[in-house]
This record gives sequence, C-alpha cells and structure tokens, in this order.
Amino acid sequence: MVQGLVWGLIFGDLHLALSVSAVFELFWLDLIPAGTFIPPNTAISNLAALSTIYFLGLTSPDQAVVPIILAMPLSWVVARLEHVQRYWQNSSYNALLRDVKSASKKYSPARFVRKSIIQSVALYFVIFEACAIGLIVIMSLLRLHGFHVLPQHQLGWGHLWMAASFGPLLSLRLTKAYTFLIIAVCGIAAAGFFELWNPLEITIP
Repeated sequence: MVQGLVWGLIFGDLHLALSVSAVFELFWLDLIPAGTFIPPNTAISNLAALSTIYFLGLTSPDQAVVPIILAMPLSWVVARLEHVQRYWQNSSYNALLRDVKSASKKYSPARFVRKSIIQSVALYFVIFEACAIGLIVIMSLLRLHGFHVLPQHQLGWGHLWMAASFGPLLSLRLTKAYTFLIIAVCGIAAAGFFELWNPLEITIP
C-alpha cells in the first residue's frame, strides 16, 4: 500500500495506484516472512503491474485486471531468485568467518554489508526492469489481438478485492470461514444469474 501511495502521489492517480496495490496486498496477506521462509515478493509484481498500467494508459478495473493477473506469478519467481541470492551471499559470510578465525587485518563487517546492499539493489533493479518490460511486451501483444481487457463496466475494484481476499480467507482453516465463503460465492452467483436471466423483467432499483 505504501508503494501505491508513493506511486499515486508521483504520477497523480492515487485512486488507481492504491486500488491496484490493494489487490496484491490482500492476495498475499497470509504469507509473512516468518523464520527462514521467503514470502512472495509483492513489491516487484505490484510495481511491474503499476508500470504496465501507467505505460499503456489503462485506467479502469476491466482494463487493469489482465496485467494484475499476469503480474501475480512474478511474486513467486522473484522469491525464488531471492533464495538463490542468499546462497550467493553465503560466500561472503564464509569469508567473514575466515577473517575472524585468522585475525586478519582485512576483517571488516561493513565491507560485507556494503557489498550485500549493492548486490541486492542491482539485482532487484534488473529483475524489476525485466518484469516490467516483459509484462508491457505481453500486454502489447494481447492488445493487438483484442484480448487485453474484459467487457466494459463488467468488473469493478470491489470484485478484484473480493477475489483477492479468498486466499487469506482459505488460509484461516476455520469451518466458519469456509461456510462464509461458500455462502458469499453462492450469493454472488445467484445475483449474477438473476441479473443475466430475468424472465419477469423485474426492474431492480
């Protein structure tokens, strides 16, 4: 959400930026960095989606839903790359231990910290650029064939937020939560069916 706030303030569309960020925030809400677990990197996927939406001039939910869906798997991909990066940094840790054991004058924790920060910044910058450019290219190809948006006025931000909330709701592993989810889905399905098939032509105010 902080990313969405900053992005919206910079590019002048706070509502769109926060709406997109809320989808990613809700979808990965149940996965937190506990212990050694590396959660999905929502920052990169969110920024890639925002960059694509801004670059292509998308403004409505039915236009933004495709890049949002395409950006979701990037969270897991970047998490795996972060896992690989930690293995790379093990060499620095081993070098630090050797310096400590040998009482070397080269012992300098600040040097290893600085190296790690520079490596992380460079790696995430390259990953973000690759994800954003790849997403823009895919969306551009989809636009050529008319598959980049859903029918207009068929989807709102509330629909996306509700769909994104299903993941954390299922992770609760509570019978009441599952019951609530089933009732909500059935209610939404019934409402949609009634709207599409209205034999009595009842006017809904």
